Amino acid sequence: MAVANQTELAQAFADRGWRVTRDETSQPCGELRVGDRVLLAILTKRSPVFAFHLSGWITTDALSVAYTVIFHPRKRVAESVPLVLSHEISIAREIASDEDIDGACAAWISFAQEANLEAGMAVLLDKEARPRGSGHAMHLSALAATGGGEVLESYAAAFSQGDRLGFVNYITAENIAAALAFAQRRRAEPGWLPRSPRLRV
Repeated sequence: MAVANQTELAQAFADRGWRVTRDETSQPCGELRVGDRVLLAILTKRSPVFAFHLSGWITTDALSVAYTVIFHPRKRVAESVPLVLSHEISIAREIASDEDIDGACAAWISFAQEANLEAGMAVLLDKEARPRGSGHAMHLSALAATGGGEVLESYAAAFSQGDRLGFVNYITAENIAAALAFAQRRRAEPGWLPRSPRLRV
């Protein structure tokens, strides 16, 4: 099947087993589970004369569920958050063939299978390694997902004394407490995750 636009690109990924959703701007994204990791591909073709572009990230259940529990506790579907960012995959054609789409999917899956998730998690666990802002949220989520209770206990103690430890303003004592509770449960029961929220795939 020839693919000429963004809508057809999304359908082509859906036909190959990806779960396709759209964000609030109608940007299509494809999600696919590969073993212990979940791929999220942002599917883009801005105009008929532009190339197709695929970018996104790899996440895990633990990281995305922890993030959602800590920062969006009322959500029943976990937000996919990046553990390892992908390189961009392009199809430099105005019209893509089945072979082009199959090749892009294969490249994505190969990247995901080879990605070093432990190295990605190590970066998130280092509070100073990521930019302020979303980096701090990801840091707390990584600590929660990996059972980093001791560090989170020190954060909770500092917050109780009025010391924010350089965290950005939107990080609250309640976020720290939620991360700590999640980490303690993960430490006591490795592999534990709540029944809700969960990723879509």
